[in-house]
Amino acid sequence: MDEVTGAQLIAESLKAQKVEYMFGIVGVPVIEVAMAAQAAGIKYVGMRNEQAACYAASTIGYLTGRPGACLVVSGPGLIHALGGMANANMNCWPVVVIGGSSDQNQETAGAFQEFPQVEACRLYSKFSARPSSLEAIPSVVEKAVRTSMYGRPGACYVDIAGDMVNAKVDRSNVRVVSCCPTPPVSLADHSAITEAVSVLKAAKRPLVIIGKGAAYSRAEAALKKFVEMSGLPFLPTPMGKGVLPDDHPKCVAAARSRSASL
Repeated sequence: MDEVTGAQLIAESLKAQKVEYMFGIVGVPVIEVAMAAQAAGIKYVGMRNEQAACYAASTIGYLTGRPGACLVVSGPGLIHALGGMANANMNCWPVVVIGGSSDQNQETAGAFQEFPQVEACRLYSKFSARPSSLEAIPSVVEKAVRTSMYGRPGACYVDIAGDMVNAKVDRSNVRVVSCCPTPPVSLADHSAITEAVSVLKAAKRPLVIIGKGAAYSRAEAALKKFVEMSGLPFLPTPMGKGVLPDDHPKCVAAARSRSASL
């Protein structure tokens, strides 16, 4: 009988969903999850603070389009990560937080660092759940990864009870879940584009403002062509810097405050 632990299922499920990076701080009960992640080929980076770990994991999600994983311990570990989750949700950065929690048979009994983690994370994430069994781990991880990327990207939380980490199950009882595909590219309605062109033609002093959405969608080639054909000046936001070069003749970043007020 080929048995697999909960920690292995978490790591293998993340790897199956093409999650390549994990940031976190290990401790009870998630040490084995970090070890299993490295054994599965996920690059693990130990951090000094859970909030910084969540920031790093969400930044990887922004840069690659696939969420990074953030691994934290129960109670204070998860609480420290909430700031990073809120930041990821507001900035639309995909990230999956994996949090260890107290054993299932100790709930409401004052277990070590017990905290209502699933409920708390619902305020700062798109999806927050605890797998009901070891067999359910792959499907919950897949849903967390998919939800973090689809629509407005953001944070998702998966809670793992401490007694599930080292518990074992026959691998044949675990349903294999295929990798969720990359989200489809959304295109603007043709009538909206026509209306935008009309507004631009009628504008007296139009200014192109390039934001992080342009960077996330890799729109640098289209924007470069648009700016150079139209001759319009452009101003990058902090998260839009680099889409077009700062030394472009139409960049007005050096006169940021004045250009936006003219």
